Amino acid sequence: MQIKSYEAAVKYLESFIGKVVFNIDPKSIKLHPPLDRMKMLLSLLGNPQEKFKSILVGGTSGKGSTAYLISHILTTAGYKTGLTISPHLQKINERIQINGKSISDEGFVKLLNLIIPAIEKMSFDFAQGKVGAPARHRLLPKASAGGPSYFEILIAMAFLYFAEQKVDIAVVEVGMGGEFDATNTLYPLIAVLTNVSLDHTNILGGSVQKIARTKAGIIKNRSSLRSLRQFKNFSNASIPAARYSSPRDTPRSAGSSEKFSHAKAPRELTQDLIVVTGVTQPSVIKIIEDRCKEVGAELYRIGKDFDFKIKKARLGRTIFNLIINSDSRKKLNGLELSFLGKYQVENASLAVKTVLELKKFGFNVSEENIKKALKTAFFPGRFEVIVCHPEFISGSRYIGKQKKMLKQVQHDKEKTVILDGAHNPTKMKAFLATFKKLYPKHKKIFIVGFKFDKDIPKMLQQITKVADKIIVTEFNRATDMAVSSSADALKIKNQILKIKYDAKVIVEKDSRKALGKALNILISPPSGEAGQYPNIPAIIVVTGSLYLVGEVRSML
Repeated sequence: MQIKSYEAAVKYLESFIGKVVFNIDPKSIKLHPPLDRMKMLLSLLGNPQEKFKSILVGGTSGKGSTAYLISHILTTAGYKTGLTISPHLQKINERIQINGKSISDEGFVKLLNLIIPAIEKMSFDFAQGKVGAPARHRLLPKASAGGPSYFEILIAMAFLYFAEQKVDIAVVEVGMGGEFDATNTLYPLIAVLTNVSLDHTNILGGSVQKIARTKAGIIKNRSSLRSLRQFKNFSNASIPAARYSSPRDTPRSAGSSEKFSHAKAPRELTQDLIVVTGVTQPSVIKIIEDRCKEVGAELYRIGKDFDFKIKKARLGRTIFNLIINSDSRKKLNGLELSFLGKYQVENASLAVKTVLELKKFGFNVSEENIKKALKTAFFPGRFEVIVCHPEFISGSRYIGKQKKMLKQVQHDKEKTVILDGAHNPTKMKAFLATFKKLYPKHKKIFIVGFKFDKDIPKMLQQITKVADKIIVTEFNRATDMAVSSSADALKIKNQILKIKYDAKVIVEKDSRKALGKALNILISPPSGEAGQYPNIPAIIVVTGSLYLVGEVRSML
């Protein structure tokens, strides 16, 4: 099979959503994606994950922002840096990046075509129950027993791309959980655990401790790194290792030179794994500490081994100091972060500490590199401030430094929209805390939509304390595990009414129309509210899901 267009490639990949049967662990009666399947896919591709250095970033909240910041700092320092994050905001290409540039549509198609033979071989061999297929897989329905999942294919594509492009290092965001995630086929130099809270409880467990144990699964003994080639004989025939080459998709960062290529790592094979974490709950810290002791990993905890102190925060930037050592003798002062919120400063602190620890593996990043990277960082969909014309379909969008955008806010015909993909109670609490401080006097119109499996009631409890109006909508995008996963808007409205929310709740299932209604309220307030909004600054907030944020962002 040969894919000929980008549209066909996306359609082919989406055909795998929801079709893979996960193993059932009889002890916990929980669903877990088996790593065997991912290892076999990588084996057929020549084990690309063994051909580049990596940093693995897990946790419940902030792992995407932290992964991005690590990669941006390394790119700024001149290293050729791969990055894979999930989910994507607008285009699937966003999941495969080098030096901040997503793979091109043409390159994406080419890469997928290299992997399709392995996908087809796995599906056929498993369905036929050939020698090498784990016995437990043979008991699964033949139609879906051996083929990889949507997420596994994308991770394999990223790994192959990074290997072929000879990145100096790749920063990889864990998809879900940790121990059973497809990304855990890596043996990283550093594992980052941002924090642990309740999310994906139907799969990972109903307590923070259970989730922590799963997420701590990315903490492994590097000395036990074994080649995955033990899986290469799972079928009688083999596929030549895939090769990818496209000069247009191999950017190097500005000012980089060959001296940065193939960074030497004199202790790469002997240095123990380094773990950097932002976890603060005592019960979870104990789990992580025990795991690190078990595998011989070095552990660095925020609040104990390093910390931060915010000096100034305002719309557009946050200035903070990073205390690198617990004795406070070594600091990085005056770090200016272009992100908003205390939680983003914590993410930035984790990123900087991670990059500094890379020195043990032969990487060198200067204080100047760090300061420049934090100041220029931009990660869409995370407290992103956009100023648009009410005629948003044909209007213009202002994206760039938030200082510049603020100059547009007061224009009579332009309105401010804030996009934030907070999708669990912890993230929502952090986002709203910062939002309230920055916009204390604004009228706030919230457009909300959620995945059906999220803790929606708790997030609604938080939103209703802030929002002056709520428009409930749905997104029309497939997720990694389901073709349709948006929560029903009418059910969400009923949940809001149970909270005894005073203001009117509007239901508009079409997200484009929901945005239009929100803009219309700002321009022409409903009857009985005349004069309410014209004299008071108002703002639109889109939140509840990265899928919704990505969908709305494409309209602005």
